[in-house]
Amino acid sequence: MRRCFLPILLVASASLLASDAKKDLPKFQGGDLQKYWSDACSRCHGANGNGRDASGKQLPDNGFDFTDSRKANKKKDSDWVKVTMEGKDKMPAFKDKMAQADIEKMIPIMRKFAAK
Repeated sequence: MRRCFLPILLVASASLLASDAKKDLPKFQGGDLQKYWSDACSRCHGANGNGRDASGKQLPDNGFDFTDSRKANKKKDSDWVKVTMEGKDKMPAFKDKMAQADIEKMIPIMRKFAAK
């Protein structure tokens, strides 16, 4: 019985660590918003805004696909700000990571993916 417990404990610990990845999101300290996208947002949305890694594989917590211009262009800037501030579904809230004014400045970064 003891032999079975250790592997179960290790698997449970690994899945807890994986789900806590969002908790270590960096706080925006001002400066380069594109770098912040790369450091924080691309973890789920991908560097190209499509929810995929560099090889095209779907990211585990793939976020909204900003490259889907039909969906992305239907969203108002205020929608993006609200979701970023408060979170939604798997999207964590960034209200403790970024000021609303900085989130508003990030909207063009989000929108540029749909413009391609």
